[in-house]
Amino acid sequence: MRSMPFICLVVTFILLTQASPADATNDYFLPGDAFFPSKLRLKDLKQHEQGAEPVFNYNYICELAFCGYAGYSQLKLDKQNSELAQNIRKAYSYIRQRQPIRLVPKKFVKNPGTKQGLPNLENFNEINSLSIFFYNADHDWQSWKIAIKYNENWREEMKKFINAGSYCAFVKTTPALNHSQEQGKNVPPLNVELPEEDIRARHR
Repeated sequence: MRSMPFICLVVTFILLTQASPADATNDYFLPGDAFFPSKLRLKDLKQHEQGAEPVFNYNYICELAFCGYAGYSQLKLDKQNSELAQNIRKAYSYIRQRQPIRLVPKKFVKNPGTKQGLPNLENFNEINSLSIFFYNADHDWQSWKIAIKYNENWREEMKKFINAGSYCAFVKTTPALNHSQEQGKNVPPLNVELPEEDIRARHR
C-alpha cells in the first residue's frame, strides 16, 4: 500500500521537560535521527481533532532507565501539515475497518459509560495501537532501511542534554547497528524545527 508509512515534510518538536545527568538514559529523538516513531491511538486522534497542531508522543521501546532523559519526546505538526494530520486520521480509520480496535477496561472503573456513541476512552486502554514513523518526504526507501536512525552524531547531540549516556537503537541487531554507523553520513536527518530555548538552561 503506497500510502504507508506516513511521510512528514515540516514538523516542530516540543522539548521534554526534565533531564538529569546520568550514565544510563532514556533517549528520545535526537537531531540527526532519520525518523520519529510514534503510536496511533483513537483517544489521541480524537484529541487531535480539537486542535490545529496535533502532538505525537515518541514511541520509546527500550528498557526504561531511571537516571535521566535526553532528546525530544514529542512531535508537533504545524498548521501547514494539516493535510497530513487529516490523512493520518483517515488511515487509522481505514486500517480499523480491517483490524478492529481492542479496548480493555482500566482497573477500578465501575461504569465505563459511553461518549458520543463510543465507549468513554478515558476508561479504557487500547491494546492494539498502530505504529507510525515520520520521515522526510524524499527519504530514499529503496536504499535505506526502515527504523534505523542513521545518526552518526548522536554522541554530540546527547551531550547537549547530559554529560554521558547510551544510545537506544530502534533496531538492535549487530548488522543494523553497524549499517547505521557506517551509512549515517549519507542519510539526511528528519527535517525539523527545534525549540529556540536553551537546552542547558531548561535542564538546570
